[in-house]
Amino acid sequence: MKEPEFTMRQDADFRELLLLLPKTEIHLHLEALATVETIWSLMQKYNIHYDGVETKEDLVKKFQIKTLNEFIFVFINIVQNSFKEEKDFMLLLADAGEYLKNNNIVYAEIFFAPTKFLQAGFKYYKIAETLTSGAYAIKQKYGVDIRFLIDVSRTFGAENAMKNLKALLKFRTQAIIGIGLGGSESAGPAKDYAKVYELARKNQLRTVAHCGEDLNAFSIWDSIEHLKMERVGHGTSAFQDEKLLDFLAENQMPIEVCPTSNIFTKKFVQKIENHPVRSFFDKGLNVTINSDDPTLFSTSLIDEYMLLYKSGVFSKEEIFKLIKNNIYATFLPIQEKNAIWQENLALIESKTA
Repeated sequence: MKEPEFTMRQDADFRELLLLLPKTEIHLHLEALATVETIWSLMQKYNIHYDGVETKEDLVKKFQIKTLNEFIFVFINIVQNSFKEEKDFMLLLADAGEYLKNNNIVYAEIFFAPTKFLQAGFKYYKIAETLTSGAYAIKQKYGVDIRFLIDVSRTFGAENAMKNLKALLKFRTQAIIGIGLGGSESAGPAKDYAKVYELARKNQLRTVAHCGEDLNAFSIWDSIEHLKMERVGHGTSAFQDEKLLDFLAENQMPIEVCPTSNIFTKKFVQKIENHPVRSFFDKGLNVTINSDDPTLFSTSLIDEYMLLYKSGVFSKEEIFKLIKNNIYATFLPIQEKNAIWQENLALIESKTA
């Protein structure tokens, strides 16, 4: 009985240390930070009804996602559909602030998908203003910096993606720094979005893309070739192609791994022990760890690190290396990256001496 108690005590101590460390997160969707309480309050405010959702407990069950397509459905048709005015996003940003504070994330790059809202009649400039003012409020309240990446989304096609990009370019704000290609990966090849990414790069926007989450390794190659993005979102299927792994290692292109998300969608991973993240790390890939959709997957950044540690996939020292990778994979200036990592180093040395 004593050995499990000792292990539990060790786990608690390590979790406490992880909480103390100032962290960054780079693969995180704003809408999936909405709590059940926020969505339920909006449903009551606007008298919204969804099939099978009569109580808050029913809503909790809806949030228990099992497949990627189910996630996309809930994300678009329930979560996003509950916001009826631009000012409602302040509730969403409040949830984001609480999440970041609770995980001691001092800087985050967060995806926001505007298409569904624009189709519902929202004005992009008002969305941009709300995101920017919300980021400022979080900075003032918690000391946390947020930057946004606008999701140009495969789900709605290339023409819509270009429309989203042009709206971003017309109403640029300091808080919105780039674009990401999310949505259903099977909805269209990356080459369809090449012109979107070319225009984004010409206008000094940062670029990332989801790929290798739900399709085989060719999807990652396709994205690298046609989008020339700076980071790989998910990239789980890279394990299928040794040449791709060599390319990613040689170029140190950050790969945004989201362990719990990958287990939930079950496309390539059934349990954490079989996740290719360990082999990616051993092959020298620039691996970062992220939570993707915390509310819908009932996780957090600290939970992700603890999952990898408690399952024996990574040691404490390797977790520290993953935290460092995430800091340096951000789009922050190098001086700010160095400052965050130096603070981590000082805490790690003081707590593990």
